[in-house]
Amino acid sequence: MKKIVLFCIVSFGITFKLFAQLLEVDSLKKVVLMETNDSEKLRTLNKFTLLIREKDTQQGLKWGIQAEELALQLGDSLELGRAKGNLGWIYYRLGIWDKAFKYSKDAYLIGMQSNDKLEIGMALNNLGALYYQRKNFLEAIKNFREAYEIALEIDDHFLTIRSLNNLALNFSKVGELDSALYFANTALEVNEKEGLMYFTSFTNRVIGDVFLAKNELDTAIQIYESALGVASHQRLKTYEASIFHRLGKAYFLSGNIPKALEYLERGIKISEQNGFQEELVSTYQVLATVYHSMGDITRAYQYHKAFSELKDSMEEQIDEDRMSLLQAMFEVEKSDAEINYLKIENSLKELEIRSVRRTVFVASGFVVLCLFLLTWLYIFNKKLKNANDRLTHKKAITELQKKELESKSQELYESNKMKNRLLSILGHDLKSPVAQLKGVLDLMHSQGLTKEEFEGVSHILKRNVDGLFETMDNILSWSKSQMEGFNVQLSPTNLGKVIRPCLDLLQHQAISKEITINLNIGHEEKALVDKDLLQIVVRNLVSNAIKFSNKGSKIDIYTISEDEFLKLVVQDFGLGMSEIQLKTILNDQVSLLESSAGTEKEKGTGLGLNLCKEFLNLMGGKLIITSKKGEGTTAIVHLQRIIIQQEKALV
Repeated sequence: MKKIVLFCIVSFGITFKLFAQLLEVDSLKKVVLMETNDSEKLRTLNKFTLLIREKDTQQGLKWGIQAEELALQLGDSLELGRAKGNLGWIYYRLGIWDKAFKYSKDAYLIGMQSNDKLEIGMALNNLGALYYQRKNFLEAIKNFREAYEIALEIDDHFLTIRSLNNLALNFSKVGELDSALYFANTALEVNEKEGLMYFTSFTNRVIGDVFLAKNELDTAIQIYESALGVASHQRLKTYEASIFHRLGKAYFLSGNIPKALEYLERGIKISEQNGFQEELVSTYQVLATVYHSMGDITRAYQYHKAFSELKDSMEEQIDEDRMSLLQAMFEVEKSDAEINYLKIENSLKELEIRSVRRTVFVASGFVVLCLFLLTWLYIFNKKLKNANDRLTHKKAITELQKKELESKSQELYESNKMKNRLLSILGHDLKSPVAQLKGVLDLMHSQGLTKEEFEGVSHILKRNVDGLFETMDNILSWSKSQMEGFNVQLSPTNLGKVIRPCLDLLQHQAISKEITINLNIGHEEKALVDKDLLQIVVRNLVSNAIKFSNKGSKIDIYTISEDEFLKLVVQDFGLGMSEIQLKTILNDQVSLLESSAGTEKEKGTGLGLNLCKEFLNLMGGKLIITSKKGEGTTAIVHLQRIIIQQEKALV
C-alpha cells in the first residue's frame, strides 16, 4: 500500500512538472535561434537535444547533428562527447543500432579522455541498452551498475534515475524479481525526494511486471493503472500501448474478462495507429489466450495466426538489426586493433629513425674531427646501407604479412556471413512450421479443434513438415561436406532404384499440387555413382521442379545414353527463370543462393542446387540447367555410364 501511495503522489505532481519542462524546452529553443556566441550556442544545443530526444526523435536528431558539427568546428572535445552521446541514444530509439553503437562508443572514449564522468555514465547507459537488445542482460547490468556508481559519485539525479530504471528492467529479465523491485523503488524515492518526474511511467511499469510475475494481481493492476495515468500525462503513447496489454493480461488472470478485452482492444487501436509492432504482437498473444479460454476457437485461431505472422516478421527484422550491430561492433574492434598495430609500428620506426640519425651524427663528427678515420667511415656507411636494405626487406615482409592478415580477415568475415545466414534460416524458416504444428496440437489438446477442421489443415501441416525435413537434411548434408567431407564410394548403380524412393518421398507434395510425374528410365541403365549422394541430388532437383510447377502441371524424368555419359533429365513446365537468375545459379563463386518462393509460397534454404553441383563434382559428373521465364526449367545431370556388353552365344 505504501508503494501505491508513493506512485499516486508522484503522478499528482506530473502535470505541473510537465508544464515547467515544456516551458524550459521552448525557452532553450529560443536561445538556440537567437544566440550569437558559438560556444554558448553549442552548450544550449546539447541541453535542448537531451530534453527533446524522447519526445520528438526526428527534431532531436536534427539538433544533435548540428551540435556535433559545431563542436567539431570549435574543437570542443567535452561538448563533442555529449553531442555524440545524444546521437547514440537517438539512433538507438530509431533502431539504427550500428550507428548507435559507434556514436556511444565514441562518446565513452571522449568522456574518458576529458574525464567527463557525466558523459561516461550516459554512454554506459547507451551501451547497456544495446547489450539489452542483444539479450545479453548480464553485460547490460554490468554497464548500468557502473553508470549508477558514477551517478552517485557526481550526484546527478537524471543519470541516477536512468541507471536505476535500467537495472530494474534487466534484473526482471533474468528473473531476479526482488533486485528489480529494489532498484525500481529506489528510482521512485529519488524522484520524490528531488521533486522530479524522470521515467516514472517506465518505473511503474517495471514494478507492475514484478508483481504480475509474483501473481499479486490486484497490486499489479493498481500499479499499471497508475503508470497508465503517468504515461497519458506525459503523452508517451509507446508506454500507453505497453501498459494496455499488461493490464489486459492482469485482468484476465484475475478473472475479469470484459475489462481485459476493453484494455486489449484499446491496445490494438493505439498500436496500429502508431505502428508499435512490439506491443501489437504481445496484445495479439494475450487476446488469443483470452478467446481460447472463452471457447471462441475461431477468434483465438485468428489472433494466434496474427501473432505468429507478426512475430516471425519482427524476429527476421530484429535478426538483421542484430547482425548490423554485431558487424558494427566487429568493425570498431577491428579498427581499434589496426590503430594499435599502426601505433606500435610507428613507435618502432621512430626508434629506428632516431638510431640512424644518432649514428649519422656521430659519423659526421668523426669526419670533421678525424680525417684519418675516413676509411673507417666509408666502411661504416656501407654497413649502414646494408642495415637499411635489411630494414626495407623486413618492411616488405611486414606488408606481405599484413596483406595475408587482411585476406584471412576477409575469409573469416565471409565465413561468419554464411554462418549467420544459416542461423537466420534455422531461426526463421524452420521455426515457422513447428510453430504452426504446435498451435494446431495445442488446439487439439484443448479439444478446440474438430476432426473435420483438423483434416482441413492436415495437408498444409504435412507439406510444411516435408519441407522442414528436406531443409534439415540439406543443411546437415552441407554441414557434413564443409566440416568432415564425404567418403565417396562409386559403384555401378541402376538409376531406377535411386529415383523411385525419392519420388515416393516427394509423392505427397506432387499430389497436393495435382502434378503428374512421368518416369521413363530403361531397366538396364546403370551409372558409376555414389547411391546416397545421387539420392540427395535427385531429391533436390525433383523437389525444385515441384516447388516451381503450377497446379495441375507435369514433370518429365528420363534418361539419354550418349557415349560414355548417361544423362538424367528432370524437366518441368512451371515458372522458369530469367537469364540473371540462371547466371547466378550457375556461378561457381556463389556458395549460398538466395531462395525464391514457389508457386504456392513454398520456402527453401538456397542450399539445394549448391549441394547438387558439389556432390556431382565428387562423382565425376556435372549439372547443366536451361530455363526460360514462364516456360519451365530443364536440369540435365551428366553421369559416368556403365556400358553392359552382352556375350555372343558360341556356335
